[in-house]
Amino acid sequence: MDAKVREARMVLEGIDGLPESLLESMSNDLNFQANSRRVRLEALAGYIKSAIKFTDTGAFEKPKKVIHSPPDFSALTSSMPGLTEEINRRWREAQKCVHVEAFTSAVILMGSILEGLLLARAQLSASVAYQSRRAPKDKNGKAVAIPDWTLNSLIDVATDAGWIKTDRGKFGHALRESRNIVHPWQAVSIRADFDGATCRTSWQVLDASVSDLLRSL
Repeated sequence: MDAKVREARMVLEGIDGLPESLLESMSNDLNFQANSRRVRLEALAGYIKSAIKFTDTGAFEKPKKVIHSPPDFSALTSSMPGLTEEINRRWREAQKCVHVEAFTSAVILMGSILEGLLLARAQLSASVAYQSRRAPKDKNGKAVAIPDWTLNSLIDVATDAGWIKTDRGKFGHALRESRNIVHPWQAVSIRADFDGATCRTSWQVLDASVSDLLRSL
């Protein structure tokens, strides 16, 4: 009987969300110390019934995996045919990756979305972008064409031009560095270990940056 009690407790401990008070009560229940097998069995059955009752109420149901629709990017992306659809697809796909705990893929997609939208914003105001003190130059001091800018330069110019807030630019660089683990050697070198919290933070940075970009038009 003692083995059955221990086995049942292990099962109950494996139920996510089960009130700790139930397990504590089970640990301190003197009925399990009774000589009567019937008393111990009835006590065990009571705790199992309580656990079943909790699960039947739906208290342990996992949150629904909702895919949030992308905002209207068209003011940023309409100048390049197909870009709006591509960004929209990645916006949804990044969320799907988070839901299935493919965290590395999710962060890479978020970084790619940010890069695509920053590039589109720079091309909409090319003269402003090229005149920025943060605009990249080649070794001869000549301006680098906007399509060839790195995400690092895009973030710096967008911050300098006021398209995104300064603090957003700093967090954007953090997302850029995380995005760079698309290269396996980079992932190993920084000991990347992304999780749900990483993705939530990255998504907040992306979402806020997108809002800034859309307001800048």
